[in-house]
Amino acid sequence: MRKSRKLWLSASILSIVLAASDAAFAECANDIVGKWQQSHVEFAGNRISDNSQSWEFMSSGKVRFQKTRPEIDVSGDYSCEGDIIYMKGSMPGRLKILTHDGDTMSWESLDHGGGITHVVRVK
Repeated sequence: MRKSRKLWLSASILSIVLAASDAAFAECANDIVGKWQQSHVEFAGNRISDNSQSWEFMSSGKVRFQKTRPEIDVSGDYSCEGDIIYMKGSMPGRLKILTHDGDTMSWESLDHGGGITHVVRVK
């Protein structure tokens, strides 16, 4: 009897942990779905206006990156765990979401450069 309680308790805890990790993925993925236009970048406290890049996150797990100078238009896959966006493409990378209010977001690359990118949701 005692062994079955421990087994049941272990199974319950595991299912809660797995559900919580899926919820964190789903929340981040749902919160970022849509097109985001870069407004500016901050490097060492200096603000540089730059709207030459955009990211379009789709609910299918695809992301489209566009840049006007030089012209780039590529698509790839992404996934999300908590506040980290994992970009899976020819240049994989990780973006850590620093702020997000539904209309604006800022992130820093954990793999490339030391700047903070600021983006706005395109309606």
